[in-house]
Amino acid sequence: MAMNPQWKTPLTRVEQIELSVASAIEHGASAPGMRLPSIRKQATLLGVSPFTVAEAYDRLVARGMIESRRGSGFFVRSRTPRQIPGAPLMTELPVDEHWLLRNVYNQPDQGLPAGCGWLPPDWYDREAQQRALRAVARLAAPSAEYGDPRGFRGLRTWLAHTLSDKGILLNEQEILLTQGASSALHIASACLARPGETVFVDDPGYCNILSNLAFHGIQVVGVPWTSEGPDTAAMAELLKRHRPKAFITNPWLQNPTGASYTTQTAHQVLTLAEQHDFYVVEDNVSAELADWPQPTLAAMDGLARVIYIGSFSKSLSPALRVGYLAARGPLHEQMTRFKMMTGMTSPELNERIILAMLQESRQRRYLERLRNRLSQAQFRCADQFAAIGWQVFTRPSNGLFLLARPTVPHDSLALTRSARAAGFLLAPGNLFRPGSEVSPWLRFNVAFCQDTSLWDFLRTFNL
Repeated sequence: MAMNPQWKTPLTRVEQIELSVASAIEHGASAPGMRLPSIRKQATLLGVSPFTVAEAYDRLVARGMIESRRGSGFFVRSRTPRQIPGAPLMTELPVDEHWLLRNVYNQPDQGLPAGCGWLPPDWYDREAQQRALRAVARLAAPSAEYGDPRGFRGLRTWLAHTLSDKGILLNEQEILLTQGASSALHIASACLARPGETVFVDDPGYCNILSNLAFHGIQVVGVPWTSEGPDTAAMAELLKRHRPKAFITNPWLQNPTGASYTTQTAHQVLTLAEQHDFYVVEDNVSAELADWPQPTLAAMDGLARVIYIGSFSKSLSPALRVGYLAARGPLHEQMTRFKMMTGMTSPELNERIILAMLQESRQRRYLERLRNRLSQAQFRCADQFAAIGWQVFTRPSNGLFLLARPTVPHDSLALTRSARAAGFLLAPGNLFRPGSEVSPWLRFNVAFCQDTSLWDFLRTFNL
């Protein structure tokens, strides 16, 4: 009996007909423009109900494989993609401050995405996602309603318990679910600062928030980073000249350096925030990838002036786009209103799927394997950079990112262009600096840096 390859269950008659016709089209047995047997004739030939054939044909129409012509029947559609006159290929676009948004995120056939920000597809627990999809479907989760403005309550309750175990004491009413951490950062920054006001950021830091702040006319001031987090002495000097509304920072397994705060750095940042009266936005998207207990800023501060942000994109699924933020009092209410004004509610079905994955008994073992795999990849990459004579910013024990540069001076932007021509998508350091300032560093994703051809290419820049 034919089996559904996705669910490993017997194919229905509708699926069998759909698969048979699709296979004939894909292998050229049914040419473009060819007329298919009518629904009634096909039903007679196969010994099934006309309704069965009609549903199979409808599925093929939805897939764009066949088309219905009124009064004439069903025909095989042309599979030639429509070309947009003058549209450039992704590889022809300039490497500028929007490069990641329009190039590396659109990467399937563009080369090895060695500078991207997610795991390889086969590193995610795809079977767990399939089980969660089936579980949510059996529960008949609502799909015709907007849902709670704060997000699915079941997931918020789970988060409240989990965060409380990490020392962040709060209830589910203080958690706001968002469409990924990027949306949470946008909401937080929009509610904390107005055009013309100042926000401190990591330098280098997360490129998406840098672009977002600049786009909204907010003055962005970078706080230099060290291997132990932000340079707090430099931050204190900057505070003599600026009065920021907030400091947006990624303290743990930071993007792009891979570095993490020390406990001393964390205390110093919170002390400066208290002395100079600004909020701290703690972006902790890689929390599940860390292999040590994190003394989060939110736990140290009790969410008094820290807004905590998390996400499931790095560990569970980037496609589901589920993130969250935690804040107290009027600020939380303001952020909830802003979420509703700019995008209404977040997708409850996605949030239910994430919760189903989190509640699986196998989840803990999957995360342990993932951390071990990333730790080994970090070790191998750092050793490879040493072998080819490159310098690393720091050697993280875990996480996705590692920042490196050739010891022979090179413009990282020019190097990125050369890499793209050779089939490697890198992320030049200027993308992670306020104002796209020049940088010799490049961000690497260790999970994608296991290809020997990449190292052979990088080696040439130290010759």
